[in-house]
Amino acid sequence: MIQQMKFGMIFGTLTMASAFAEIAPETEGMLDTRYDGTFLTASPIYVFDRGSQMGGIHSESEEWSPSKVRDRLLLNRVSEAPSWTPRDPSVWMAVGNEIGDLMYQDPRYGGWSSGNENGTPMLEAGFRSKSYSGIWATARFFQVDHFSVSNWKIRSRMVNRMDYSIFGENLPHQSSAYAGLGFSTASFEASLLAGHEYLWLFAESGRYLPVEYKPRAESRLDAKYLHANLTFENAEYTILAGKQVGNRKEVNGSVKLGEDSIAAKKKLWNLGLGVAFRAVDDSGAMPVGIKDDYVVFPYLEYSLRPAERLSFAGFIGTSGREFASKDSVNLEFPEFAGAKAQVGFKNHVASTLNPLGEDYEYFGSDTIHLRTDGVMQLHRAYLDVQGRAGYFGLGMNIAGWFEKGAETFDVESYSSEEAKISSGKQYAVYRTGDVDRIDSWIKGFSGEASAGFYYQKMFALLARAGFERIDGEEERFEVNPVEEWISIGADWNLWEHFKIQHAWAYRSDAQWNLRTENPYVVKGSWYWDASFSQVFPEYGITLKGTILHALGKHRILVPNGGRDKTRFWCSVLKSF
Repeated sequence: MIQQMKFGMIFGTLTMASAFAEIAPETEGMLDTRYDGTFLTASPIYVFDRGSQMGGIHSESEEWSPSKVRDRLLLNRVSEAPSWTPRDPSVWMAVGNEIGDLMYQDPRYGGWSSGNENGTPMLEAGFRSKSYSGIWATARFFQVDHFSVSNWKIRSRMVNRMDYSIFGENLPHQSSAYAGLGFSTASFEASLLAGHEYLWLFAESGRYLPVEYKPRAESRLDAKYLHANLTFENAEYTILAGKQVGNRKEVNGSVKLGEDSIAAKKKLWNLGLGVAFRAVDDSGAMPVGIKDDYVVFPYLEYSLRPAERLSFAGFIGTSGREFASKDSVNLEFPEFAGAKAQVGFKNHVASTLNPLGEDYEYFGSDTIHLRTDGVMQLHRAYLDVQGRAGYFGLGMNIAGWFEKGAETFDVESYSSEEAKISSGKQYAVYRTGDVDRIDSWIKGFSGEASAGFYYQKMFALLARAGFERIDGEEERFEVNPVEEWISIGADWNLWEHFKIQHAWAYRSDAQWNLRTENPYVVKGSWYWDASFSQVFPEYGITLKGTILHALGKHRILVPNGGRDKTRFWCSVLKSF
């Protein structure tokens, strides 16, 4: 069981594992495997990720918070990928591929007979050594080609080469490698990593911007009352191969004084004083820019528990140009008949969703302003009830929210590009304009229910269904979120160390309104994911194989994105 938990931390995220019987994706950022909301993936580093209980109309990745200071900031989006977080002591390897066409030989999407690529892989290998007198070493290579083939012809014009990656020739959206050293004790950890990366960042214009980091270096330090990280990036942006190239030398990071643990939240009170910052030195034909070439954002994070079941938490900060604040209150009720209930209220008031992001995007002769005047305010109230009696569990969550000043995009014009390929054409649509606000109230109401059956440690079954209804100027939403979803997942723990999981789920339609001249509808679909893992505890080895989106249809989830296909991946992990 311990080995399985470590494996999940390496190849999935804890937030996914705790949501319901989901199947962990092959790498960070592949949130299209979640079904409890709207998760539309264009690549591992660009996803519209919005849970059904989130509130508001924006994506989670657009919203900065102190908890994300170590996530990557990629063109105004906070991304889990590519993650440079050191792993637990272990050595691992994973490989996967898109297999829909290989299985069905569907001529609509190219088969072996057409001579086209009909599957793109993911590769990963890495290790972290044991500590020797507190010193350890680590290295990792990971590359994800998924979603890349459908637009590679258009993107290849920008770099004029097919080896724009550490390995292979599919123009992957993410190709990363790093190595480094660390030092750990019971109350202190420090690390220094350096590496090389190729990324394709998705801009507000709809363009994919190729960026090569050569090198990128990141250091981290964690003690009980001090948490810091510092990153240096030497990045080269290519707009037109050999003709328009921009260079950016960037230093970014954060420092926080205060406890940063779950235990701190259980205290009577806790304060954290921090500052997040970035400074850039741009030259050449840079496609994006920051006003004054720097941002410094001091913030105060706080939590207060005046009673055992009552808690307050939040943060407030300002850069002088922008400000952001969030606060919440949560009240837990005494357990009654095996049921636990809590109610709460959350507020989010800010001049921008991401105070550390870019201010401008330069597209030809146009300047796209990524900041706007005014303030957004989002208020959400919720009730959550969870209970379990014997083999059975029931749960319910309802919430209501309203928002004013939501960020949107004021489109001035559209343009398009096409490229011929052997099986037809590839298209890309671009837009110009500025970030704007919806200066009226948007209201939403959501709910979900769950039912579970648990038989000792051998079997667990969990069914969940949710809905959301939103009222407002929906034609000005970047995305009209999914309105209904349902999932049924099961876990079998057989012969003590062999585990089978599956998830069967449905998401209804979502719709992009502002990326194309006519709204772009992502049709709802059924999905089936399955996974099996075998643990050999005497050797500390875990083997795992997973198939994702076996029932998902071939379709594009994001304008200018690649096709969503069935994928398979397998991995081996040896823990120390």
